[in-house]
Amino acid sequence: MILDATAGYRTMYELKDSANIIYIDIETKLLKKPTVFCDNTKTPFMDKQFDTIFYDPPHGFGEKQFDHVNQMSGDVKAAAKHLPFVSTYYGWDKYSNQQSLIVHVYKAQREFHRILKDDGLLWFKWCEVKISLHRVLQLFDKWDVLMRVNVADPSKTWGKSKSYWIILTKKKEEFKQCVLS
Repeated sequence: MILDATAGYRTMYELKDSANIIYIDIETKLLKKPTVFCDNTKTPFMDKQFDTIFYDPPHGFGEKQFDHVNQMSGDVKAAAKHLPFVSTYYGWDKYSNQQSLIVHVYKAQREFHRILKDDGLLWFKWCEVKISLHRVLQLFDKWDVLMRVNVADPSKTWGKSKSYWIILTKKKEEFKQCVLS
């Protein structure tokens, strides 16, 4: 089972609806409704339920997004034609400052540690709009970085800010070597 912990408008997906993915989001104004409305720091899921979690949190803070989109048009999709980068909801209005965003990311990754299977993968996206990747990765102290992928496509990042997908696994208490026969 796969969890998209910040579904938004599902812009990263080619297939917008998949029976294999549970989409969650806290935002109620989204045109594309999530499977479950919930805070990703306190989910209703059982321990070790997911094989994979995608987490693309807000990378900035303090900006009202729906306000300026809604002033242009009552329809977010219509407004997005005039502001191409506002075709998705980024959630920057949920956090008033850097500390509140950092605290949220910290709580969310702790919750993901609980609901991800021991051999599962956490795909974490970060754009260095206002906070460096190095600083944010310090929050993931119970995780090992398996892979770091630089998002090179300028249409998939915010201006000149660097964006990354980081693939994380739970830290293992002990490494068990196996021999294949």
